[in-house]
Amino acid sequence: MVRNNQAADHALVAVNLYAGNQYWFSVGATEPAKKIAVNVYDENGKQVVTESYSSGDKAAAGFSPTSSGQYYVWVGLMEGGESSVCLVYSYK
Repeated sequence: MVRNNQAADHALVAVNLYAGNQYWFSVGATEPAKKIAVNVYDENGKQVVTESYSSGDKAAAGFSPTSSGQYYVWVGLMEGGESSVCLVYSYK
């Protein structure tokens, strides 16, 4: 659950990723969420550069890590009210 303007206005998910694969993290939210965002951070908390997609209650971020390890996917509510979200990630 993602809430706006509260202590839990985002969700953070730890994932293990492998160098050489291409990953996409896709998120969709239900009403009353109006705008969401997704970012990816490395194990040191530094945001990684991704290809991004954003269209209201849907967002996605894709990238190919240069090193294997733990990464963090951040999903945040930018506009609207408390909502349920679905995060799907894929790789090739």
